[in-house]
Amino acid sequence: MALSTRAAVLYAFGEPLVVDTVTLKPPREDEVVVKMAASGVCHSDLSVQQAKLPFPPPAVLGHEGAGVIAEVGKRVTTLAPGDHVVLSWVENCGQCHYCTVGRVHLCDRSQQAMMMGQEAVFEKDGIDIARMAGVGSFAEYTVVRATAAVKIDPAIPLDRACLVGCGVMTGVGAAVNTAHVQPGETVAVFGCGGVGLNVIQGAALCGAGRIIAVDLNAKKLELARVFGATDVVQPAPGEDAASRVRELTAGLGVDYAFEVVGVPALITQAFLATKRGGKAVVVGVPPMGQDVAIPGFSLPLEEKSVIGSLYGSANMRRDMPRLLDLYMQKRLKIDELVSRRIRLDEVNGAFEAMERGEVARSVIVF
Repeated sequence: MALSTRAAVLYAFGEPLVVDTVTLKPPREDEVVVKMAASGVCHSDLSVQQAKLPFPPPAVLGHEGAGVIAEVGKRVTTLAPGDHVVLSWVENCGQCHYCTVGRVHLCDRSQQAMMMGQEAVFEKDGIDIARMAGVGSFAEYTVVRATAAVKIDPAIPLDRACLVGCGVMTGVGAAVNTAHVQPGETVAVFGCGGVGLNVIQGAALCGAGRIIAVDLNAKKLELARVFGATDVVQPAPGEDAASRVRELTAGLGVDYAFEVVGVPALITQAFLATKRGGKAVVVGVPPMGQDVAIPGFSLPLEEKSVIGSLYGSANMRRDMPRLLDLYMQKRLKIDELVSRRIRLDEVNGAFEAMERGEVARSVIVF
């Protein structure tokens, strides 16, 4: 049976989201209905609204959510009504090349969902409305593939668990899974928003000897120290931040430099901040069509490299519960990420606060 639900809908690029009453279509055989408890407001949501990511409206935005299973499709056997779940915007079909070789975060189906949202699960006045990245968490109820819902311990607060759905997993995973930071190694993190803070605490969990946080915003750098940064760099506009990082490392540069903003010039800075044999890890997503300039001689002659990190190179069913276990053991900071708890109707204000650099994360609580 179709269900009416309130949702924040992007009807056109560049316009504010509209909190509207839409119809949720019944789940297909391999899908589940989720009653949302909370959703983080991530910079990728803003990037879609600003047409920097090619996800076409009309769409219900949001991809960092947690909730409770309300209904399951006929072929779903791994979940049941009442289960608490974190939603993953990377699925795993279990059949494509990437799933069979164990790189489930690169699943063919998940790539399609990120760009096109798969089938529309919402509608309004006969018009189909997609779900962002196969999730659509800015809604009181949503429908997702069963493979995109990861069951968790019901003792974990859902308004904290939701952040593992993107920001925590992406940042911590970039340090732990993608870079495999080793004890004593040096790290620089360019951009200390919600994901950058999690790269910092991921590097700290790995035992990095020095973690240098780089940002223009002094408040973000203060928070970076809370998450494990040993040094901070606040460059003046136009200043060469890479040289500041090298100065802090006796001229060598760092083993790993993470770019977590998605600005091509900053990716270049991250690359220049690495030592010989170092790696620049690109976590932020640059706008479509923009290229990155890298000194070509540094690749063979200095054996430096640039690698990408999608969703923290995560195996969601393995890594999400692990991170939440660390949180419950007070070894992973999630409470400190929540700057504001807001209502769904305040989502556009959350975008504005994000652009002003006022928050690590705003969390919509349903």
